[in-house]
Amino acid sequence: MEGFAGKLVGSLHPISTEECSRIHAAAVRVLAEGGMRCDDPRAARMFEAAGCTLEDSGALVKIPEPVIMDALAKCPESFTLHGRNDPSLDCAIGTGEVHFCTVSGRYIEDFRTGERRQATRQDAIDGALLAEGLENVHGLYKPVMWLYDQPKICNSQILVAEWMKNSNKTATWVYNTGAEHEIPDLVKIWQIAAGGEAALRARPHLLGHVVVNPPRVIDINYTSWLIGFCDAGIPLSIESALMGGATGPATLAGMLVQATAETLALVVQAQSYKPGHPLAFCSFNPSMDMRTGLWSCGNPEYGTVGAGISAMARHYGVPCAGFGMSDSCEMDQQTAYEKALKMYTYALSGISYIWDIGGTAGFNFVSWPEMVLENEIAGYIGQYLKGIVVDDERLAVDEILKVGPLPGSYMAERHTRRWYREEFFIPELSNREFFESWERGHTELQEKAKQKAARILENQESPVASEIQSEIDDFLDFVVARDTD
Repeated sequence: MEGFAGKLVGSLHPISTEECSRIHAAAVRVLAEGGMRCDDPRAARMFEAAGCTLEDSGALVKIPEPVIMDALAKCPESFTLHGRNDPSLDCAIGTGEVHFCTVSGRYIEDFRTGERRQATRQDAIDGALLAEGLENVHGLYKPVMWLYDQPKICNSQILVAEWMKNSNKTATWVYNTGAEHEIPDLVKIWQIAAGGEAALRARPHLLGHVVVNPPRVIDINYTSWLIGFCDAGIPLSIESALMGGATGPATLAGMLVQATAETLALVVQAQSYKPGHPLAFCSFNPSMDMRTGLWSCGNPEYGTVGAGISAMARHYGVPCAGFGMSDSCEMDQQTAYEKALKMYTYALSGISYIWDIGGTAGFNFVSWPEMVLENEIAGYIGQYLKGIVVDDERLAVDEILKVGPLPGSYMAERHTRRWYREEFFIPELSNREFFESWERGHTELQEKAKQKAARILENQESPVASEIQSEIDDFLDFVVARDTD
């Protein structure tokens, strides 16, 4: 889908060009002197092939700067995530567009009953259909985190199958269960959804996450995912998942140094395994709230460090994606201000692909009305990003001379009809009523969102071709029979 663009995208970074160079030098020192613990012989061989030094029988990898720079030089500056069977859903990553995507959660607010409950298979279907029907949702993280009414052994396969059957928008996957068949099964489902193995490779619709276990550990399961994604032609989103004050330093600059070092290690690993494979830096760096021991994603430093990672990605000439989230345990004012401020900060910093719509409580809670509300927030942000375009037509000098002074009005002018909807944002849910008429009777914002969610779910049909749905179902039947017998 065409993302939001404008003069303000990439206009805000919390570190200067000189400071990016200092962060880089510090990260290089960490990798060259301290290195990365490597839990997988396959990964150790990748690093060795790239020119790294192995110590402790391959359990420790030292990565020198020339190897890092060689790997970065192989990374494409941009790539495309493709809408399945619909080029209008394509998302350009790293080209100056900003795309907003959904997030996930273990529990769901059932807006029909008001119950907060565990997510089910039907919720996965509804989440995909709702996201498909929202104009400012450009991509989907998994609609829910887990299906509590389905067998655990093949939960991921069932979730992905229902998701792929009900939306053609771009997608993202991250998981680390280590289950025997998970990776080849999911790759097979994504290939079926794309129209075959060659079709997925030619037009990948998925962004696959690979994560370092902080501090500084290359994980065996994520190495398996890296191999699976690269072999299938799926672009990577690579990230450090450090928590400031716990698995990372308690300073923002220190967090940025460690996150950069760990991300650069994944760049080397990926480019050693598959030179030229597209990838994006990714921001997901909460800090620990020392009062509770819990991670915090809604705080200002989360967004600031994310913008710093975007600055480092720009410094290296690679795209950047980022996770947002709120810490609130309900859909309230806290959710609204944490989401809006972070989403806007991310967008201003030029992060191309932002997962933040519809969820809160640190990936624990999703709400379909909240997804509807944040779809409108994304629209607001997209309007801000345009800035002010200055050209002869928009300067409107002829119109100003023609209409004024009083009692002239611009309402009847052709120029107004031409530009009103393009220059002015027209919200669907936000209130713009006259106070007295609003006071006489109005619908609360949350109720408007519930009504819109209900309308979409009542009317939205899957855009996925029936033959693809059937093929996915056939493969899923095989997986369930294999894993549950």
